[in-house]
Amino acid sequence: MSKAFPTQEIGSLPKFSWRTKPFRQMTLDDADIESARLWGGGLGVPGYTRLLKVLSKRADFSEEEKKEIVDFSLLYAVRMCETAGKSMTERAGLDLVWSGEQARTEMYETPVSNIRGFEFIGKVRSFDNKYWRMASIRSSPSYLNNYHIDELKFTEKHAKRKVKVPVTDAITIMAWSDNHYYTAKWAREKASPLRRSFNARREFTLDLAKIIRKVIRELIESGVEEVQIDIPAATQYQSVDDIKLVTEAFNETTKGLSATFSVHSCFPPRLGYAILFPHILGMKKCERFSFEYGNRDGYGRGIDDEARAGLSDLKLFKEYGYKKGLGVGVIHIHTDRLPSVGVVRDRILYSARVTDIDPALLYINPDCGLRTRKPEVAQSMLDLVVAGAAKARGALASA
Repeated sequence: MSKAFPTQEIGSLPKFSWRTKPFRQMTLDDADIESARLWGGGLGVPGYTRLLKVLSKRADFSEEEKKEIVDFSLLYAVRMCETAGKSMTERAGLDLVWSGEQARTEMYETPVSNIRGFEFIGKVRSFDNKYWRMASIRSSPSYLNNYHIDELKFTEKHAKRKVKVPVTDAITIMAWSDNHYYTAKWAREKASPLRRSFNARREFTLDLAKIIRKVIRELIESGVEEVQIDIPAATQYQSVDDIKLVTEAFNETTKGLSATFSVHSCFPPRLGYAILFPHILGMKKCERFSFEYGNRDGYGRGIDDEARAGLSDLKLFKEYGYKKGLGVGVIHIHTDRLPSVGVVRDRILYSARVTDIDPALLYINPDCGLRTRKPEVAQSMLDLVVAGAAKARGALASA
């Protein structure tokens, strides 16, 4: 029998100061090196004393040394996933892991830097005083480099659990970019301003989808079995045509490919995920939707509708007869306030009850990636995911 309530990390993990400072031309201090030592020992990172030797230089690292630092950062992230919950439950570790995007600048800049046609134009603030570099599309985009292959190969070599690769989708890259090239192109067409704007978005998106398909094909050829398509911008444009485009872009991206595909999105508008239904159910190869719910839910106990009002959107899946996989975000990732293990357990049990999805297909995860949190907070969040799933599993078995 398959395990009920398997667990996963949804994408990014925080970068330690010893990972970021060498790339910002900042000198490491004693606290940075002590952090590498304490976490390396605590996580059981193999050979971490080599990292300490490299870091002892403190500044002026060579390119080879920087690569070693990134590789160790990947190892630390994998171990954070694979040892999650060890102090709270005997069944430690996430079931589906990734190396926390440690080799990436962030989810937008990395792909854009590896696609021809973009020019960076400035920084934009996102959450928690984090910034990302926005780019403008100035010509027809084309494939330049595969920006995830090396990351995948290293992670697969060192991970002991099943690996997935998060890949930023075409909709998000389109939505977060200045659409100079396609807007100018469609300005010449005889149509209403709204229709011209949508047509520019659609052509840009579908051109990007073909490039991302090539990236994913090469990942599959390199051995990956599961790809998570990240679409945080799924609800940024809210017309019916734009919501349908989210599905069209996914189908274009995955066309002709054989792998397990999942979709992750987060932080929908006030209307919630209802805006996506039923259109997203047309994503032909999507085996699991992973959405956030923890940030909207209360911190009290209970598995009834009143106690778990923040998870009410989950009823949509049963309403539309959905029976495939679902990833439920049970931890709000933009606050250091943590729910109790009991609350996480209740969120999981409520999710199982109102969706009527096979518990073996109901994955448990944080709402989104954890890059905005400090490492100790991120680790506590992963611990809660594992421990809460174990508690829910026990309650299910004894019911």
